[in-house]
Formats: sequence, structure tokens, C-alpha cells
Amino acid sequence: MNIKKLITACVLLIGITTGSQAQSRLGVFIGGGTTWYYGDMNDRLLTHPKLFSNYFNGGIIYRLSPHVDIVGNYFNGEIVGADSLSIQEYNIKRNLHFQTKIWEASFRADYKLFGQQTRKKNRAFTPYVFIGIGYFHFNPKAVHNGQLIELQPLGTEGQYIDGGNYPKPYKLYQLSVPLGIGIEARISNAFSIRVEVSNHFAFTDYLDDLSGNYADSAKLLITPNGVLAFDMASNLNRSYPTEGSGRGNPKHNDTFMNAGISILYTPELLRKGNNNGSKRNAHRGRSKNKKNCPAY
Repeated sequence: MNIKKLITACVLLIGITTGSQAQSRLGVFIGGGTTWYYGDMNDRLLTHPKLFSNYFNGGIIYRLSPHVDIVGNYFNGEIVGADSLSIQEYNIKRNLHFQTKIWEASFRADYKLFGQQTRKKNRAFTPYVFIGIGYFHFNPKAVHNGQLIELQPLGTEGQYIDGGNYPKPYKLYQLSVPLGIGIEARISNAFSIRVEVSNHFAFTDYLDDLSGNYADSAKLLITPNGVLAFDMASNLNRSYPTEGSGRGNPKHNDTFMNAGISILYTPELLRKGNNNGSKRNAHRGRSKNKKNCPAY
């Protein structure tokens, strides 16, 4: 999905929400920001500036109650990693790198700590927390001789070696758990600004094609893409480590994070404002009639 299709979908949703009173709790949003990842190729607590990438997102929101929103979100971004930007000496020496596009579709529940903003609760900001479940696609790649190579089909950790205690090829579609915090600021009856920080806990350790141990070099070379798999499995001093040497840390799955801003359009708020104005005008009309009526 590209951004033109996303904008078209949002426009259609706006038409639906403005055309039906039954759907007046619905809103649409679009936004973007920066994204980064934590895994074997990022050993920094504060990510190196060169490891930040961009993303955009969009979706729908349903005001289930004053405290709870249900959100459907589409995320499209990129994450990168490079041992050359690491702190630990072994990681620098390993000298691997990767990049991958990620798209994720998720549903989540937002809990507003102080409830929804109304005319009676006209606070400047509404903080919230959220958790959900996502389904995402990734495909790690790395540069080799000036070309961008897909790593999963190579089996760099012996996934395509017959026999032995090697891992199976990892799947490029996985589940995630988005968990985060945000704050919403209403700028008009219909529009709000949302600022969010989210961590997506992936159900895989292979966002960077790196998890376990080095495979046997001789067995790796006879796999379908053996020569290229051998080249991409290790850049360690231009030599290949012994079988079983640690290549990554399989104890912790990878995660990717994002921080950004979005604009939210909720037609219900605008409708409420118009209804209040209509009631005031009707009341003024009745007052004038009372003054002109002889009975008063």
C-alpha cells in the first residue's frame, strides 16, 4: 500500500463517518515520524543517529467509551542496523549490516487516563496508554558487491542444510505486540493532534537475519545459495568462524520502535458543536417570541 491509496481510504472513511449518525463515534487519522530497532546489530540504549529511519501510518479510531478507544492502524516504515555503529568490540569486528521495510496492520485498545475531552472537561491534553496485536511483514537485506541481497533465502545460519541441529527458515510474516503511550491535544471541535511512542515486540529474532550460531562452512557452501550464503554469513576479519560460535543472541526477540505525530479527524465533535449552536439559536428564537407575545 502506498500513501496515495492510504489517503484515498481516509477520504472514503471521512465520507462514511460524516454521512451516518450511527457511526458518529468514528474518526480517521494519518501521520508519521521516526522508527528504529533493537536487536543484535544495535547494542546501544540510545540508538545511534544513523540508525533512525522514517515511517508513515494511518487508520481509524472508534470511541468505545469516555476512557477507551479501539484503533485500527496501518504502519509502513524501515529499520536498519550496522555493527560498524556498535559499542561492543565483538559486534564491531563481526561487521554485519541489514535493512528491511516493514508494514504492519494492528488493532489495539487505547485507555485515556482522564477520560475523553468534552465541553465540561475542556483540558488541554489527554494522556493515554495502549496495547494491541499486530501482523507484519519484513524482509532483511544487505549490500554485497554493490547489490542489495535478500538474506532469508540464503539461510545464513544453516537453515537450508540437510540434517544437523540447524534452525528452520524463518517466516517473513510474523505477529507483534504494539505497546506504548501517547497524548492527545484537541485543536478544534473536529481535529486533534496525537503524539505517540510505541515499542513493537516481535515474535521473531530474525528482523536482522541474525539470531543463533555460525553454521558449518563446508555444509553451508553446498546449499542452493551456498557461496553467497557463506559470504553474507560473516565479515569477521574476512574469515569464517568455527561451527557453533555465537553469531547472535537467541534469548531475546527483536523489537522495533516508533515515535511520531498524527492528526485525527472526528466528525462527532463537529456535530456536537453544531447541535449546541442550533439549540442556542432555537432558545434565542423562543425568547424573542415571548417578548412579542401579548401574554408576556
